[in-house]
This record gives sequence, C-alpha cells and structure tokens, in this order.
Amino acid sequence: MASLRLIFLIVTITTGSAWLIQRSELLFNGPALAGGTSPLGQVFIAIPILILALTSLLRRWVSPGERATLYAALAIGVSATGAAFLHRFLPGLVTGYYGGFATPTGQYYKFLQVVPSWLVPGSLNDPPAVGAFEGGVEVPWEAWTVPLLGWGLFFVLLFGTGLCLVLILRRRWMEVERVGFPLLELPLGILRNELFGRPLFWWGCLIPAILFGVNGLHHYHPAVGELSTILDVGHFLLEEPWKSMAPFESAFVFQFSPLLIGVAYLAPVEISFSTWVFFLFSRLQLLLTQMMGRMEERGEYITGHGSPWLDWPGHFPFFMCQARGGLFFLAGFSLWAARKSLGQMFSLRHRAVWGFLIGCIGLCLWIVAIGVPPLLAALSLLLFFLLSLAFVRMRVDGGLPITTVHQIMGYLFFVTIGTGPGLFADETYVGFGFLAVLGFTIIGMWPAMQFEGLKLAEQTGVGEGRMIWAMSLGLLIGLVSGTVFSLETMYEYGIFALQEQGGARDEARIGRFYLYLIKDAGTVEGGTDWLRLTFHGIGAASTWCLAALRQHFLRWPFHPMGFVFGIGFGWRLWGPALLGWFAKWLTVRYGGATTYRQIRPLFLGLIFGEICMRVLWAIVALWQGELGMGYGM
Repeated sequence: MASLRLIFLIVTITTGSAWLIQRSELLFNGPALAGGTSPLGQVFIAIPILILALTSLLRRWVSPGERATLYAALAIGVSATGAAFLHRFLPGLVTGYYGGFATPTGQYYKFLQVVPSWLVPGSLNDPPAVGAFEGGVEVPWEAWTVPLLGWGLFFVLLFGTGLCLVLILRRRWMEVERVGFPLLELPLGILRNELFGRPLFWWGCLIPAILFGVNGLHHYHPAVGELSTILDVGHFLLEEPWKSMAPFESAFVFQFSPLLIGVAYLAPVEISFSTWVFFLFSRLQLLLTQMMGRMEERGEYITGHGSPWLDWPGHFPFFMCQARGGLFFLAGFSLWAARKSLGQMFSLRHRAVWGFLIGCIGLCLWIVAIGVPPLLAALSLLLFFLLSLAFVRMRVDGGLPITTVHQIMGYLFFVTIGTGPGLFADETYVGFGFLAVLGFTIIGMWPAMQFEGLKLAEQTGVGEGRMIWAMSLGLLIGLVSGTVFSLETMYEYGIFALQEQGGARDEARIGRFYLYLIKDAGTVEGGTDWLRLTFHGIGAASTWCLAALRQHFLRWPFHPMGFVFGIGFGWRLWGPALLGWFAKWLTVRYGGATTYRQIRPLFLGLIFGEICMRVLWAIVALWQGELGMGYGM
C-alpha cells in the first residue's frame, strides 16, 4: 500500500505541477515554481519543498522515508516541466523552421537542409513551426511523435548513464570523503521536524515575507512603495578607468537575496569567503585590462558572432575561460584523488559499470546519428561528464547554488580547432548546435540531484533501489506531462505572444542561440584561439595552486571552488555570499559551533520564506489571469 500510495503521489503531483507551471510561468510571468537555470532565487525548487512541508503535517500517516523519496522524485520530475528544461528545449526544435530563419536565400538554409528529419517536427514553414509561433491551433502530435521519442531516448540514456556514474562514485564521495551536502540542510530539517517549532525559523521567514510582500504589492499597485534589493555599483564608477570595472557584459551589482544569503550561510565559510573575494579580484582584472588597453581584445573565436552567449564578457581577460579551466582541474583532481577507490569499483562485476559503459555507447551512437563524427561524439561526452562532475562537486560539497552546466560542447572544439566552411561538415555544425541543449538546461545537474536523493535515502533509511526507481519515475512523468502541457500552451497562444506578453522571453530566445551557433561557426573562418586556450590554462593553474596551498597550509582561507565560481559566475552571488559569510564568520568566531547550530534556523527561514513567497505570488498571478502581468520576484 505504501508503494502504491507513493507512486500515486509522484504521478499526480508531478502532472498537476506541469499544468500549473505553464500557467504561472509561461503565461502569467509569475515566480519560478519549478526551478530554473539561474541561481538567483531558483536553486531550491519551490513545489517539492512546499510538498515536503505540507506532508510533514501528515507525518503520522506518511513516514520520513516516504516523504524523502517523494521529495527526491519531485525535484527531478517537476524541474523537467518548466524553465529549467522543457521551456528552453521545445521552442528550439521549431525556431529554425519559421520566418527569416527558413528563407532559402538566408545563411541558415544550407544547414537546415541537413538536419535529420527525425530530430525536429516538420520542415521549413510547415504547420508545426508556423502554429508554434503564431498559436491558435491544435498540437500536431503526428509531427512531434518521432522527434519526441528520439530526444526522449537521449534524455533517458543521459539520466541513466549519469546515475551509473553516481553509483560508481557514491562510496568514495559519500562514505570516504563524506561530502557535506549543505543544500540538503533545509529538506532534512523539514523531514526531521526540527524547524517549525523554532521561533528563529519564523523570524527568518518574516524577512522575505516583508520584502517580497511589499514589492509584490508595489508591482500590482504602484502607489505602494518599493524596497530595493539591488545596488548597481556601476552607477558610482562613471570615470575612466574605473567604469571598466562594471561593463555591460559583466555587471557589478550588489543584490540582497534572502534565499542566497541563507545558502551562503550554509556553505563552508572558506567557499563563501572565496566567492566574493575572487569576484572582486575579477573587477581588479578588468581595471588592469583597461589600463593595459586590451579591453577590446576578443581573440580568434568567431569574434562578435557567438561569444556573447558563451563567454560573457567575451573579451580579455576571459573570465569564463579561466573558470572553465578551473572546472576541468576540479574534475580531474576529484577523479585522481579517488583513483584507488575507482580502481576497485570500476570492475565489470558491478552492474553500475556495465550500465555506464552501455549508456556511453548508446549516447555516442545517438550523437553520431545527429551528424557528429564518432571521435568528436566520444570527446563531447567525455568533456560533458567532466564538466558535469565539477559542477556537481561544487554543489554537493561546496554548497554553491549551481543549477545547470553552462557549457556548450561545440564551443570547446571551435576554440581548439577553429571554425569556418569545410573545417567541419555542415552536419557536424548542426549536431553541435543541437547539443547546446546540454548547456542551456538543468539536465547536466541530474547527477547532483541523484547524489542528493541517495543521501536522503541514507539519512532516512530508504533502500537505494527504491529511491532510484522513484527518481526515475519522477523523470518519466515530468517529461511526458511537461511536454504535453508545454506544447498545448505553445500552440494555443504562440511563441510570439509568450515571448512578448507572457513569461517566456528568455525561453523563446534559446532556439535562436542554437542557430546562431550553427551559422556563425559554419560560415565565419577562424583559427585556433590560442589566447582563450591560454586563459583556460591560467584558470586550471590558479585552481591547482589554491588546492595545493590548502593541502599544505591548514588555515589557508582561499578555496579553489570559490575561485571558479567567483571568477566565472560571482556576479550573480557575490553580494549574498559576502553577507552570508560575514554572518557565519561572526557566529563561529564569537559563539563557536554550538551558536552556529542555534542560529542556523534563522537562515533556513530566509530560504523557506522566499520559497513561500514564490508560491504566494504564483497563486496571485493565476488569480489575476493577465498575460505576462505576474510578479516574477
């Protein structure tokens, strides 16, 4: 009975969430309930957290193990239905086949001719593409069936292969290294009923309630004042060379986010400290770059044609290249440190190893089928899993709010080998363009969510197999229900209306990014970008130095994960990281570990309160029912 009840809850809640999310996010531009690809308030998926809290009221009938399993399944299933995945994936399949992109005289045309017919619905300016953009029609399921089955096979293979890799690494990371899982402290606190009876927790909830309550009222009733949460430091840097520290491509903004302050408080103190310190170091790099007169130096990679969506800022000193080099080092260092354990685990006697090998073969064959040569397909898969492991480690061990793997496989080959007609086949450029789905969605973080599910199983006494089946069921239900409701919404309203009047501006643009990448790399000649490759090496060397110093000096304050995140993504988090670090440093310095544990409910309340406000304003957006007029927080 318990198993049937759990299956029923996973299916009904995921399906209902899929319907709800299309209204709240796509149509009415309400707050994100299903997570997203940005850490700004979306690192915790609102609906699974809310369901976990509500089922705690039924703890007499629903055991902690069942609640933990339900939460892990919903975290994967619900996140697949919204902006973190399907809202960005589905429009990309029809973007190239409508309007100017599909013009026979345009630069995109020759590439569209070699797209495998099973990969996308219909052809140039066919009803599937026209209806998706203009709306007012039924979903042409006959045209979508084959592409959805083909992509569904890819996603299921990716999920299963990642899961096998997690099982291979599980013993080393969870039992030997004992990674911390800071982001599980809120779900575990709710599961153990440790929070709702603590006054500090509710005081923490009160802060985002007031902040977003007032700002939400201001959104709907402008006469109500607004509480600003952003300070743009660039407004104070108006003279040369100082204004170079706040370029358009890399904002210098201090943001007050209760949720992210809570996340920074949970993270190890040296990581939160390093994040904001190395972000400020990146501002110093920009200042020195301006003084050297190299701010406009953009390297050899199809300059001005593709880099804005791959490497902001796309000029010297190439922060994302430094961060990516650091990511490769983190992945390599983690595998090297675990080499003995992996040598024991990576045996053909273990089913997880067979699953990983078979999954990799299946994924390589799929990637070859879309036009990528076998060697490049295998290298793409290797690089993706390396980057994914690095991001996973930053989340499950460092507590950083990583929600996706912001990397595009084709870019790595274009920077290394070059671009232009004839360098790669047109089919290869197309294949790399569609593989950009790996970098624009949450699917690269599935291994992190699987690790967190296994940790919850360990903490609550749930069998590993039971947790794996629940997460797999959550994914399947999320893919099916999310696809059905997303496509029905697209074809009813049209991508144009959703982009201009609804809440899908960013999501509708992703398909264009695929095509820009294909066209620019395939038509613009460029050689090996030695400058960018050098900065990849600089990033890897810097991360190695920080790791070595941490091993040799016990009190060394700078963490290599903080370098990677601060340099590459710190503009999203440095303000909350500074506040969260300072609060934790004061607590531990003057109160010790006991005081830290006593104060922690306050910061968990900051996180939970912001999540509750997201749900509240999503309900208001549904109640108002005005296209694009919700308060997105």
